[in-house]
Amino acid sequence: MVKQRIRQNRLYKVLHKNLRIPPWVVRPFYRALKITGSPTQYRLRKRLAREIVAITKPRMTIPDRAGYRLFGPDDIEGTDGIVRFCEAVYRQSREAFPPEYFQKHPHKKFLFPILEGAEFCRHPELLRLMVSRPILDAAAVYLGTIPKLTGARLCWSPENETARSSQLFHFDYEDLRQVKVFINIFETKEDQGPLTFLPADISHQVQRAIGRVLGRVQDERIYEGGGRSHEVKLIGPPGSGAFLDTSRCLHYGSRCNRRDRVVLIIQFLNCYSAFRPTAPFNVPPDLLGFKPDLVQRLALGIH
Repeated sequence: MVKQRIRQNRLYKVLHKNLRIPPWVVRPFYRALKITGSPTQYRLRKRLAREIVAITKPRMTIPDRAGYRLFGPDDIEGTDGIVRFCEAVYRQSREAFPPEYFQKHPHKKFLFPILEGAEFCRHPELLRLMVSRPILDAAAVYLGTIPKLTGARLCWSPENETARSSQLFHFDYEDLRQVKVFINIFETKEDQGPLTFLPADISHQVQRAIGRVLGRVQDERIYEGGGRSHEVKLIGPPGSGAFLDTSRCLHYGSRCNRRDRVVLIIQFLNCYSAFRPTAPFNVPPDLLGFKPDLVQRLALGIH
């Protein structure tokens, strides 16, 4: 299995990096290749996702056309626990940040990760809340399979006066579809550079009007394609947030903050995605105080 994974990764690198074949062409082929290597797990993940729709009937779902779903602090059980934990981590981290920390992130001085990847495994209670069934079921129904938790970051966005990089409209290219969960840790208002996005159907209309969006795009260009007046801003009290398909919804954030913003970002991808995270999860099989069910174990990659 390890040798097969290495061969697959090399193939993806040759097709995309060396031959410069666009990722939206390579990814379906790469996914099919990975599925042939583990067809039993593929069928299991698909079956469990169908059962969630038919039996569990989750209250929180993501409309396919819009590609997003907003939620309030009381809509998902356990969100208050996430907020309390992340608020404490943020306050402790701010006091402990060494000066050299900021030198390690010279290109994104508007967004700093406080906690990311495997660091969450040191906090089983937080990890349990991140893969709570309301959150996980919503992602599974939208993606049509039990996804994998591929990334998480607790991010601090400080005051800034910039509008560049991910502060401009863009898509995320990890896969053709994905679900990112954004949770505001403190009350977030318009002057704090909130996540701002266009629904998936409007993003599609914009691309039809101006051509395929690659990289970062200025507002004026997006507005020329009909995006003006359709922006959704993720503002609200602590615990408010959104499920967002950042592969289909044009978005930006952390632009020209007048005050600090802290947000938890959780990423779910199809298990057979070609994306390899820079800060991966390596979840141990035995998490103290957390006994995940089968769906949660698949999402965490625990076998």
